[in-house]
Amino acid sequence: MDDTTRRLAKVLGASGVESLGNDVRFAVDSTDGARLKVNIEGTQQRFMAVLLDAKGVVRADLDVAPIQKVTEDAAFPGRVTLHVAGLLIQLDSRPTLAVELLSAK
Repeated sequence: MDDTTRRLAKVLGASGVESLGNDVRFAVDSTDGARLKVNIEGTQQRFMAVLLDAKGVVRADLDVAPIQKVTEDAAFPGRVTLHVAGLLIQLDSRPTLAVELLSAK
């Protein structure tokens, strides 16, 4: 999970990563003032995130587990896809921060 979280932070463009044991947190800021705050509990493979707009209003709040796989697609730089049960959760950092939920089926 260590390599996965580092890659996730890098692809999304996190400015810094804090970690303690298996737990990691980081934030991604966009040019329009939006912010994605991410916490990952590695032992439980739990992913928690809050997407805030430029005014600080919560636009999306995620708390999912267990993360089965994390993928990225070269055709979409700045996007990672979390595979959780029957869901695909796409996190985008370019051109703007966004969260999209899709069915894996």
